Parts: sequence; structure tokens; C-alpha cells
Amino acid sequence: MMKQHLVLAAIAAAAAIVAVWAGAPPSTVLLVVFLLGCPLMMLLMMRSMGGNGDHPQPDRTEHDQQGEERKRAGQP
Repeated sequence: MMKQHLVLAAIAAAAAIVAVWAGAPPSTVLLVVFLLGCPLMMLLMMRSMGGNGDHPQPDRTEHDQQGEERKRAGQP
């Protein structure tokens, strides 16, 4: 896990502790943690998959080239 993720997790844990200390019921805090945690984890996972578009596109495959040759020749 990256240091940035650990820092975010520590901030979230501190916020939950402060909320309970301030008088919020623990069940409500857990509900909010689960409801916000699910989409946030999805965003972090999608980001870590490398979907940012910085990767070069792979070369065209032989299959793609054969399909274009068939189109030019009038074959289905």
C-alpha cells in the first residue's frame, strides 16, 4: 500500500474516532464509513489499474490487419 493511501486511511480513522468522541453513535459512524468507503475504494482501485491513458496503445495485431485486407478485397 502506498504511503498516500496510509495517510488517507489514518485521516479517516481519526475522523471516525473524533465523531464517536463527540457523541455520534458508533453504529452511525460505521454506517457512514461503509457507505463512503465503498465508492472511495472503487475509485482507488480503478486509479491503481492504470486507467489514466498514459500508456501507449499496442500495435495492431495480425488479426486486425487481415480483417482490413478482407474488407478491401470485398470479402465478408
